[in-house]
Amino acid sequence: MLLYIDVADGDTFTRDDDGLEFTDLNEACGAVVALLPEIAREAVHGSGRLAAMMRARERYIAAQVRDASGKVLFRTRLRLDME
Repeated sequence: MLLYIDVADGDTFTRDDDGLEFTDLNEACGAVVALLPEIAREAVHGSGRLAAMMRARERYIAAQVRDASGKVLFRTRLRLDME
């Protein structure tokens, strides 16, 4: 089953135009939920990234799974609060 995973990280939105093959929707949903913490970990690496995140005090990372027609089948969001 060909599904598309779009990711929003702060003000950056990445649209999946290629898609990925999954055995079913549950597999795709699991992959998307596992992806968000990975994106969060990568966000704190690199010069100034963590400091910028701390100044912002919160950050949202979201992803959605959609089918070829564009219908969103699943959404998930990770919120990071920093004090």
